[in-house]
Amino acid sequence: MNCDVLVVGAGVVGAATTWALAERGARVLTLDAHGPTHRYGSSHGESRIFRRAYWEGAAYLPLLNRANELWAELEEAHGDTLLVRTGGVFIGSGEGGVVPLGRRTARLGGIEHEVWNAARLADRFPWFGVDEGMTALYEPGAYTVLAARARLAMLDAAVRRRARLRFGDEAERLRPVVDGVEVRLRSGEKISCGVVVLATGPWMQGALAIGLGHVLAPVRVPVYWFRADHRLGIEGFPAFLYESAGGGVVYGVPEWGGGAPRIKVGFHNRQQRPGDPQNTTSHAVAPRFRREMAAVVSRILTGVDPEPVSWRQCYYTLTPDGGFVIDRSPADPRVVHVSACSGHGFKFATAVGECAAALALGEPASVDLSPFTSARFEEERQISRSAPRT
Repeated sequence: MNCDVLVVGAGVVGAATTWALAERGARVLTLDAHGPTHRYGSSHGESRIFRRAYWEGAAYLPLLNRANELWAELEEAHGDTLLVRTGGVFIGSGEGGVVPLGRRTARLGGIEHEVWNAARLADRFPWFGVDEGMTALYEPGAYTVLAARARLAMLDAAVRRRARLRFGDEAERLRPVVDGVEVRLRSGEKISCGVVVLATGPWMQGALAIGLGHVLAPVRVPVYWFRADHRLGIEGFPAFLYESAGGGVVYGVPEWGGGAPRIKVGFHNRQQRPGDPQNTTSHAVAPRFRREMAAVVSRILTGVDPEPVSWRQCYYTLTPDGGFVIDRSPADPRVVHVSACSGHGFKFATAVGECAAALALGEPASVDLSPFTSARFEEERQISRSAPRT
């Protein structure tokens, strides 16, 4: 047998799974069809937000709390900065979702937070100039993850524990056998392993992930970068969310890589278009999308040039309820599915990887995974089919 566990996909979740498996002494091989820093999926980029005052719901708190611990462990083991303690501000009308729901989670989780009016927000963080009626939820414990660096730190830590990595070859087919799983690669090689963890992001719709085709929807989403006024710079710029009166949610985070410091901004729930991850050609961002983003930046940020200096497409892999899939395959328990972070999953990666490793090794997970089973979608589909027609 080539390995105990084969991890397919070396994005942030695959990297975190590899790290967790290696820390537990498993013989792990991780495979990625592309290079170690490719930009075809969802994990590339210099920065991501970590926050726990989670407006998406308190059900995520156990995963968030464990992820927070593991991010700190990773940084300590790495010996260099991976987390920039910027704090976070989450802005809305006070009647929508981001502020009241985030505040509810903060109260339930005992998370330090403050509620500010627009004047207090501008005084504390002069980059913001939102309308007078807006409210901000400030979470001092939120931070910016140096995303690309953190992912590579996971792989470094895994290799130190004797994990093996292979890039540039694709898993095309898997076949359960008596003592495990046989995986055929594009090169023609066959790998035998005890368990396979599929962490292929938008590629999870493919033939390997049996039973998820009706659940996952990969979409392309533009991301934009803006230049801050040199008088303000970005030192101390917080991670942020902004919810408009119409329900559109914009996120933003400081970014230090790639030359001059910039602000990365994007829509979380707008400008999404169906995407095929097999098509790795560059996709243009429509001028009307760029104008829409520039208008939002002009309306909510001061000291930031509203014309984007660059933009790029990224992938979300959406589920019907926006939640994750962390589960054994319904086709065979020796295949583990870890997928569909629906655009908010990077922050969870350390904990999700640990849970995937536990499933692969037959160990109890550190948190309750029942909210993240794939069976919940089949149950919903059956209920929908049996509902009386009127």
